[in-house]
Amino acid sequence: MDRLTSAFGPDFERGLRIMLDAVARAQKDDFPGASTTDMAAELGKLAGLRGRPPFFDYLGSGLGRGARVRLADGRWILDFTLGIGVHIFGHGNLDLIETAIRAAASDIVMQGNLVFNHEYPAMMEALLAHAPAGIDRCWLALSGADANENALKLLRQRRGGRPGVIAFHGCFHGRTSAMAEITDRPDYRVGQPSTFPVHYLPFYDRDDPSSAAKAADALRKIIARDGDRIAALLVELVQGEAGFRTAPRDFFVPLFEQCRAAGIPVWVDEVQTFGRVTELFATTWLGVEQYVDVITVGKMLQGSALLYRHELSPDPGLISGTFSGATVAMAVGRRIIEKLTAENFFGPDGREKQLENLTRKHLAQLSQRHPTKISHIDGIGAMVSFRVGDGSLNQTREFIQRAFANGLALYYGGHDPACVRLFLPAGVLTDAELYEAFEIMDRCV
Repeated sequence: MDRLTSAFGPDFERGLRIMLDAVARAQKDDFPGASTTDMAAELGKLAGLRGRPPFFDYLGSGLGRGARVRLADGRWILDFTLGIGVHIFGHGNLDLIETAIRAAASDIVMQGNLVFNHEYPAMMEALLAHAPAGIDRCWLALSGADANENALKLLRQRRGGRPGVIAFHGCFHGRTSAMAEITDRPDYRVGQPSTFPVHYLPFYDRDDPSSAAKAADALRKIIARDGDRIAALLVELVQGEAGFRTAPRDFFVPLFEQCRAAGIPVWVDEVQTFGRVTELFATTWLGVEQYVDVITVGKMLQGSALLYRHELSPDPGLISGTFSGATVAMAVGRRIIEKLTAENFFGPDGREKQLENLTRKHLAQLSQRHPTKISHIDGIGAMVSFRVGDGSLNQTREFIQRAFANGLALYYGGHDPACVRLFLPAGVLTDAELYEAFEIMDRCV
């Protein structure tokens, strides 16, 4: 018997069923939404409170149905943004709602360094059960940037206080002070001091046959010149904010082997790729487990985690924190892992690969109809990208705003050039909804 039913009696189970039935009915009923004026007023208030307007005129009603969300003004839209890749099971998922309600009935809202309920170790067990070989330790935190901060501290301690990081052009690793220093976007750290050395390697360029050799040569020079000041090599196996840029295994392996020979740990940032690249971990998808020492995950997890080899375990005072995650977020994150690994999402015949293939087919057809407008298709699994026109930021944003006005929420990545990123809600998206999304995009090109 469920522990909550045992504790609170049959009334809890009955109340749960009533709530879930009400949610299911609301998803089917055509209830009236707020007026457009009301939504505009709320968005204006939001803009005033935080000091800048939202990217979209988007205010949710609290009602969702799979890949669709209902706005406060009553409009239904297809959501291919997912909170920047968080909600792979879309909106209003009754399985996850039930999980959340059961967890919300627990005695505490947040768990952390001194207070653990069973959701805490259960989340760690679920992650480590599917982690790449050799990764056997876990530390939970709130945001992906938190996990990355913990990783940086751990690796610097392991390397005797060496401060430097080797990263890649186009990388994004978070908005905290240290992560903004590493992220390859100077506009993200305007007015901020530089406190440690960051060296950049060129990321893979599929149009350049010598791309891998250039990156390997650049790494050799950095190690020869500054290797004794480097804490780690940090890499996204699929670049996220840069526009879902992929690279083959053969690009990474020579770099990882150089680092191994120099004693430099390899740290893989999977905050965006976790669960979305036809495997739970991109590290597994590319088959580079033997080279990787540290992995950070987040977004889809509803929290974040630092995963590492036990020989890297930090001193007790190095990593801690009042909050490690909300009880509801931990329970839902664990349930998401269970669903992804049990419901045929992964592998060459899994749902994510099916959607990738179908999305690429639709994009190829769109490019044929608009040969100068759609190009540079990239990505893997539930994360696919393409360029609109010349890739200018203005043209990309204008296309996205037209799509939103026509009922499809999209988002962009990269800067010069920019691209449209499709965060596919692979857990719920139907082929018909994907076709509908491309009909909208076709009208908006």
